[in-house]
Amino acid sequence: MRPTLTMRILSTLALTLATGIAAAGPEHADHAEHAEGHECGPDCADQCCLDLAKTIDFKTPELWIGEQAPKLQIAQFVKGESVNGFDKDHVYVVEFWATWCGPCVAAFPHLSELQKKFGEKVTFVGVNIWDKRDDETEAQRIDRVTEFVKGQGARMGYTVAVEDGTKMADTWMTKAKQNGIPCAFIVDGSGKVAWMGHPMGMEEALADVVAGKSDYAKTAESLKDKAVSNQAYNFFAEGIRSEDKEENAKAYRVGRALATQKFADDAGMLNALAWPILDDPRVVNPDYQFAYDIADKACAATDWKDPMILDTYSLAAFKIGQRDKAIEIEKKAFDLLGEDGAKYRDEFEKRLKMYQNDG
Repeated sequence: MRPTLTMRILSTLALTLATGIAAAGPEHADHAEHAEGHECGPDCADQCCLDLAKTIDFKTPELWIGEQAPKLQIAQFVKGESVNGFDKDHVYVVEFWATWCGPCVAAFPHLSELQKKFGEKVTFVGVNIWDKRDDETEAQRIDRVTEFVKGQGARMGYTVAVEDGTKMADTWMTKAKQNGIPCAFIVDGSGKVAWMGHPMGMEEALADVVAGKSDYAKTAESLKDKAVSNQAYNFFAEGIRSEDKEENAKAYRVGRALATQKFADDAGMLNALAWPILDDPRVVNPDYQFAYDIADKACAATDWKDPMILDTYSLAAFKIGQRDKAIEIEKKAFDLLGEDGAKYRDEFEKRLKMYQNDG
């Protein structure tokens, strides 16, 4: 998905909460029955059409809220005190990361702040997964990760470990149907999973668990709702590449539902809806006007100050024939790139030249 400078954690941001769900449920025509006399078209945004975003059949993954947490299977602890198991009446955060994962690195200071805030009440364990290179042994991987962690210094102010082979990824991430990192699991005093998701959205849930206020049913329902939204996004992203006209039209209806309902106030996800329409050559019958409209909405939500979203908007403007506007917005996007966005300068310059040389 298209990242933003301020929400790079979307590498999955809202997508890291993906769980075991599959597209299913009633067809659009079934929803139309709820609105007497209403005819649903491909551009419809009526409530009966918006409900399309919920036509996802949720399947609880093997590891879910309220289930006993799997054991820790660690090859080596590379920072902090070793954690051999989950002590009764103590809270743990098991967070998964990799050296190649930019959003993971960006989350290190936040995790360190939370470790300081909760002190001895919570033990944070950052577990390195999905990080073994083809040309290295396990020992070499451990040495490389150890050096990486040393280089982070105080940014990683908590216990850090390297998993044993792929055992942690297999028994935690795979069984929980979590397919993106960083991803954190809160393990409560009874050794059960009380919450899972992106660590940047963990603080409130962690405070509740520490206070003994965790509600498995409520948390599961909340995460299910996010998972359904994520699956709806995946359905949209795949469906707009479909040659099947009905599936393609349904994908766009789901996209409109997400843009006006689930993600209406989420600039990062609006951006993520717009970008593949504009940039993915596999998209069939790309709806550039839809991409333009939601990119405009995302820009407004970020006060026209996020260069990545502005870049999306400029491309959308170009695609619908507004060349001068595309040039104006791309220049603004380029000017807003700071040090964190330096690697995008060449890409932005190339796009700006394309606009300027067109026509």
